Amino acid sequence: MAPRSSRPQAGCDVVLVVMPFGPLLQPSIGLSLLRASLGGRPARIEYLTLAFADLIGADLYQFVAVEVNSEWLLGDWIFAGVLYGERDAGHDDYLSGFEGRRDELLRARRLAATFVEACLDRVRRSSPRIVGFTNAFAQQTASLALARRLKHEMPETAVVFGGANCEGVMGREIVRQFPFVDAVVSGEGDRIFSQLARRLLAGETLTDLPGVYCRGNLATLDALPRIAPRVDDMDALPYPDYDEFFVQWEASEACRNLAPMVLFETSRGCWWGTAHHCTFCGLNGSTMTHRSKSPGRAFAELEYLADRYPGRFILAVDNILDLRYFDTLISDLARSPLRLDLFYALKANLRKEQLRALRDAGIVRIQPGIESLSDPVLRLMRKGETGLQNIQLLKWCRELGLRPNWNFLWGFPGEPIEEYERMARLVPLLTHLTPPQAARRIRLDRFSPNFELGAELGFEDVAPCPAYQAVYPLEPEALRNLAYHFAFRYRDGRDVESYTGPLSQELERWRGVHPQSELFFADRGSELWIWDLRPVAAEALTVLTGLDRNLYLACDGIRGIQRLGVEAAAAGEGPVSIDEVETRLQPLVERGLMIRQGDLLLSLAVPASGRL
Repeated sequence: MAPRSSRPQAGCDVVLVVMPFGPLLQPSIGLSLLRASLGGRPARIEYLTLAFADLIGADLYQFVAVEVNSEWLLGDWIFAGVLYGERDAGHDDYLSGFEGRRDELLRARRLAATFVEACLDRVRRSSPRIVGFTNAFAQQTASLALARRLKHEMPETAVVFGGANCEGVMGREIVRQFPFVDAVVSGEGDRIFSQLARRLLAGETLTDLPGVYCRGNLATLDALPRIAPRVDDMDALPYPDYDEFFVQWEASEACRNLAPMVLFETSRGCWWGTAHHCTFCGLNGSTMTHRSKSPGRAFAELEYLADRYPGRFILAVDNILDLRYFDTLISDLARSPLRLDLFYALKANLRKEQLRALRDAGIVRIQPGIESLSDPVLRLMRKGETGLQNIQLLKWCRELGLRPNWNFLWGFPGEPIEEYERMARLVPLLTHLTPPQAARRIRLDRFSPNFELGAELGFEDVAPCPAYQAVYPLEPEALRNLAYHFAFRYRDGRDVESYTGPLSQELERWRGVHPQSELFFADRGSELWIWDLRPVAAEALTVLTGLDRNLYLACDGIRGIQRLGVEAAAAGEGPVSIDEVETRLQPLVERGLMIRQGDLLLSLAVPASGRL
């Protein structure tokens, strides 16, 4: 089915805008749903992200939007001069960490003003009565800069903001600081946006709308709900329409040869976070409650998206996979003729048969919440899984052909220093498995338990990241209200870089040697041949027979020593004592073919057929 034309139309009631530095190669599922909620009222979505990539190049755009740590606010800095005027012609201090791309970034900042004027002309062509901005993370100053120009040139046009940067005190501060913003929606906009649009078009008051901030209700907001009504019936949401995005993507010189993706949503909130909010996680804010679409509705929507946008990688935006889908949606996908390339975020403590089910359903790209290989550090995070379970998942992913995307985090108050020494010794044994994409100290984000309970957990001197001062010439209280990312000190004065350095070096080495690193086996019945081609290998080939073979294969998943003895006896080996199990397996642990933690063991080699 061909997408419809997306050329600007005059007389459009509502224009929804995606400004830099929002995601470049994906449509906005939020704006697509808001557009549909308007019930046929003339509306369109402008992906001005693509236009800025055409101006500065897709490579630089992705560097700013994806590769740079968000607390640098680099995307906001590029547009700060348009919003506030140039305050520092040199920018030397701010750009000191970006020497390799300094000239490109200064050029992007110089082009920002011209770009905003071009955006103004593009939006004006539709003669909108309402312009809505999705405002998440690095989109704020670009959105504000265009909003200010729109209000100056089209004073009768209502300007509305919503998104992650607008929840709670952040949204209130936007209304206080920027008089050209008429309203801010805090929380999910699906159920409130159509009412907001109707009232704006009719010239009616907004002051009593829950979760909507405006200058008329700032003084009385404490009497209103802080967030807009959330969606409880997920099946009531419309199907997202991404036609406009693909038309604009095809017209982009910088992006049309890159591979865009399609977004898919089956749930909101986080069922794990509802009971055990991970201490570093600043997602969800006040919308943590987990809600899911029915399996039938989710499957029908996926069929629709696969048919309308064939061949596209489909990314599920859910914070976490609903485990109930294993018996419904995932098994239905495996049996269906659909051949999909799907992504989901999920917990790492899945069983092997569950991972196999994901693969069979086409969910081959996953984001497991690994974050560490240390039990004490994972407990500080409230992750609900162990380091050995995380390694087990990486091993099974290698065998089954799944592609895990994961990160390593450190710097939690109270984390044992000796654990980083242990993990530095452990990592060389894992080089045949998928390495982390990134490894870094934790960031303190608004809405996370680390932020909300900072003093209790061991943080002090919490303040907005220094980059906020380079972007916003505002008073400290206003900066704190606008900030999403915060700097801090540890109450115990720990120097995280000093004790994580060896592990950081091993992780970097892991990424370097992984393409050539192998550890696999072939089971020949009476003999198990294990080839070890990792850099740490003492011997290239190990052959196991009899009880040794059976014990190694039994440790494909995590096994306790006592259970191994029972299983060996049940397999006809006769009585096998714990001492004998330990004696048999200790040489394999010493050679790094297995890992032992306490009384638990895990084999590290994957079947030769799993070397994908």
